[in-house]
Amino acid sequence: MRNGSIGLAALLLLGACVMSEYDEEGRLRNISPAALAALPAGIDPAFLIRDADGCYGIVLVQSETAEGVRLLNDQGVQVCDA
Repeated sequence: MRNGSIGLAALLLLGACVMSEYDEEGRLRNISPAALAALPAGIDPAFLIRDADGCYGIVLVQSETAEGVRLLNDQGVQVCDA
């Protein structure tokens, strides 16, 4: 039972990391204007993920490792923070 609890806690923490672009009041934090501008119409910014290199993606499957597609600007280049 303890291993199951540890696994559940890890999954919840991972989910919080993927969706951590919002603060407690629901405001976006630390998302670059370039990423917001590249976000397709109708896609909630809550689906944005950012990797260790500062590059953005849109989460499609939330699991142990979030899976998604790269967030591309209007020139077809992945949006990354400098």
